[in-house]
Amino acid sequence: MNNVSPIGIASTSCTLDGYASALARSGSRLLPGLPGTFWIRYESYAIVRVPTFALMPPSRDELHQVLQDSRSAVASYLLEPDESHPANAHLYICNNKSYCLENLSAAGRRDARRAGRSLRIEFMDWPTVMAHGFTAFSETRTRVGLSDGTVEQFQNRFHQFSLNPFHCAVGAWQDNSLVAFMTLVVVDDWVEIEGSFSADNSRASCPNDGLAHFVLSHFLIKRRFNTVSYGLSSIQDAHQAIGLHSYKKKVGFDAKPVHRAFVLHPLLRPFSNPLMLRGARMVTKMLPQNRMIKKASGMLLTLLENSPTSLMS
Repeated sequence: MNNVSPIGIASTSCTLDGYASALARSGSRLLPGLPGTFWIRYESYAIVRVPTFALMPPSRDELHQVLQDSRSAVASYLLEPDESHPANAHLYICNNKSYCLENLSAAGRRDARRAGRSLRIEFMDWPTVMAHGFTAFSETRTRVGLSDGTVEQFQNRFHQFSLNPFHCAVGAWQDNSLVAFMTLVVVDDWVEIEGSFSADNSRASCPNDGLAHFVLSHFLIKRRFNTVSYGLSSIQDAHQAIGLHSYKKKVGFDAKPVHRAFVLHPLLRPFSNPLMLRGARMVTKMLPQNRMIKKASGMLLTLLENSPTSLMS
């Protein structure tokens, strides 16, 4: 195992433009957005705005252009809630430059300290992730009800992710076993936790609490970054949502209410209807471990609940 620093800062420009260029070199499909943002193809059917936590509204022309040029089924982005765009999700974010354990709840302090006593937490290089991370990845995917925790998926996902110099990983070790790890996107003065994985038999040591404390302390306090994001609440109907919400708040993230907008390509809008939602839910019950179908069902539900609010309506 190697204790390495996050990304090659000395040799890599850490700007958003540099990050976009690195994604483009790896084959990602990108389109320009408002200043400080761009759009990127996600999965095989959607285009999403980067950074995820950007909240300024795109124009109708921008949405039309990204849907047309990307040939995506749906565009997704966040907005500040208002009367026309009610809150329908949480953005987990921390901007606290005075972050420390003493600011956490009693449970948060207890669990972070428990991790600190029993685990060694450090940045890792990608060969170490590939050599030691499969168990944590696979057991996490199974635990959340998905079927993609395979060796092939693990190798494909992290090989591709490792090619970008703006991506890094931090791991929690118990003796010589990697019991948990987080994957990060590090750009400008912000960090996004892209993924978090832990082995089933490690949970008593609270490795996820220890990893979150390490990331927040390193970037907000040591490096003086402005923002660490822990992503969004899920659009999938999952029983884990309440537990994840509590965990992210416990480790120091604010749960900021946001409006998560989905805009369908004009040719697909006739298919956004209750009948299609019922069909998606039926298929979800038949294939409960298929993440693509679960996401499609959640997206359709969000679209129907918020159909009058779309900028493209």
